[in-house]
Amino acid sequence: MRKLLSLIAGLVLCLGLTTSVFAEGASLVASEQLDAVETALYGTHQSSSMMERMESLEDDIYGAPEASRNILDRIQSTYEYICGTNGGNGSFMQKLNAVDSRFNAQITSGPAKTRIEDMENIIFGQVQGGSLNQRLDRLVETAYNGGQVPVESVVLPKDSLVKIEFTSPLSSRDARPGDPVKFRVADNLYVNDVLVLSKGATGVAEVAKVVQPRSFGRDARIDVKFSHVFSVDGNKVPVYIGKLAKQEAKTAAGAAGATIGGMIVLGPIGAIGGAFVTGQSIVIPEGSTTYVQVVEDQTISGIVYQEASATGAAK
Repeated sequence: MRKLLSLIAGLVLCLGLTTSVFAEGASLVASEQLDAVETALYGTHQSSSMMERMESLEDDIYGAPEASRNILDRIQSTYEYICGTNGGNGSFMQKLNAVDSRFNAQITSGPAKTRIEDMENIIFGQVQGGSLNQRLDRLVETAYNGGQVPVESVVLPKDSLVKIEFTSPLSSRDARPGDPVKFRVADNLYVNDVLVLSKGATGVAEVAKVVQPRSFGRDARIDVKFSHVFSVDGNKVPVYIGKLAKQEAKTAAGAAGATIGGMIVLGPIGAIGGAFVTGQSIVIPEGSTTYVQVVEDQTISGIVYQEASATGAAK
C-alpha cells in the first residue's frame, strides 16, 4: 500500500497524462522534483542517492550527465524541461503530447518512455536507439513539417464546454467523500486551429458528497466536484459543472440522460440511461460522458493544426 501511495503521489507531481502540478513546480523541494521527473518518464521513482539518480536521468534524457553544474540546478532545470513548468513552450511533455495527439488522435496513458517506445514500434517497427531527447526529436520530425511542433499562444475562453468521459465506474455503495474520480477529456478542443485540450488528457475531480437512500423512495445521490483538466502544455484548466454544461449534456442526452447530484450523465454505447438506479444504489458506469465548462479565460501554448502529411495523422 505504501508503494502504491508513493507512485500515486509521484504521478500527481508531473504527468500531463495523469495529474500534475506544473504551476506549483517552484514550491517543490529538490527530492520531490526528482521524484516527479522519474515518475513522468518511468512510472515510478528510484531509491538510490540523489546524485546517482540525477546522473542516470541525464544520461537517459540528454545522453550524458551535466557534471559542470551543481546538483540542485540540474534537478531544477530538468524538472522544468520535462514537466513544462516554463509554460510548456518546447518542454519534453508538450512535444510528446503533440506527437501522441498527431499519431494517435489523442493523448495515450502511461509513462513517457513507454509512450515513446510504443510509437517507435508503430512507426519504425522497433524501439530506436539514442537518448530520449533524440528519440523524441525523431518522432517530431516524422510527425510535423520541418521537425518542429507548431505552437501558438491562445486564450481558451471562460465557459468553453469540455466533453469528459468517466474512466472507472462510480457507485454510491462504495464512494466516499474525498475519493478521486477518474475521467479524461473525450474530444479534442480547439481555439480556431490551435489544439488546447487533447482527447485522452486526464483531469482531477473528487467525490464531494454521498447521500444514501432515504425514506419515501428517495434514491441515493453522488455529488462530484470537478477541479481541472490538463491542457496540451501541461497547464491546469479549472472546470466545473455550470448551467451551460448541464444544458449541453441535457441536449445531448435527451431522454437517455440521468441526473446524478445535479449532473447530467450520458450512458456509454450499449448502456441504457448512463446512470442506473439498482436497488438502493446509484452507479455511473465506466464510459459515461458529461460536460464541464471552463471557469475563467486560460492562456495556453497550444498546438497549431497542420494538414496531415504522409506520415502524420489527420485531425
